Amino acid sequence: MFLNYLWAEFKKTKHLQICTVHIFIPVVTAMVFFLYYLFSPLGSYVQTEVYFQVLAMGLPFLIGLFCATLAEQEMSAGSFWYMLSAPKRCMAFSSKLFFLILFGTSSVLAASVLFGTAEFFLAKQTVIAYSFYWISAFVLSCTSIFLYILHLFLALRFNKGITTSLGIVESLLSALLITGLGDNIWVYIPAAWASRLITSLLLKFNTGLAETARYGLVKSGCIDAAIICTVTTAAALIAFEIWVYNWDGTAGNE
Repeated sequence: MFLNYLWAEFKKTKHLQICTVHIFIPVVTAMVFFLYYLFSPLGSYVQTEVYFQVLAMGLPFLIGLFCATLAEQEMSAGSFWYMLSAPKRCMAFSSKLFFLILFGTSSVLAASVLFGTAEFFLAKQTVIAYSFYWISAFVLSCTSIFLYILHLFLALRFNKGITTSLGIVESLLSALLITGLGDNIWVYIPAAWASRLITSLLLKFNTGLAETARYGLVKSGCIDAAIICTVTTAAALIAFEIWVYNWDGTAGNE
């Protein structure tokens, strides 16, 4: 039954070009950065670091935008009537959440692997192991699940202005907390998980055990962030399902 709901989501969003956009963005982003880097004096490590930090910073805004788009569609189609009247209400809402996460993960994977393949095999930039590009896609996707839950809730319960505005703020926070300002607090801020964990992962792939003390501190922070991310995401998912079960369909005004 869940697959039926998921298929329904796909059919409902056909005219929104969600699939096209999720393909277009990673392909164009990877191509633009790769072509620029062909003529850039930056080293391979810095190129990769900048690229993935940009991806991580852009995710909150895009997540907020896509969640707002799908929520607005449901609102326009009948004030969430289809989802609220479904025999399995929680499944109807969960399928929309899973739909967003599925396409987001596919997009992140494409952006990461396309760029990595071009860098590793075409530009012969082998300072960073090829496996990093696959692992980084996994990290970016997992750390974004909480944001999908949060933004979908805000888009359904309130309005698109709130979720898109929050996405912009989160993207700015992600950029700010990459710096030394976020050293002691980033593990508690969901918007910073992706950018910080990717930076730490890249450090491991670049230095190995060459900077044991520094890597030890980084690893400790990453473990804390991973635990907080897992617990927070699980709690948010449970809270979302409980809210869905009791929601009457009322939403804030634009």
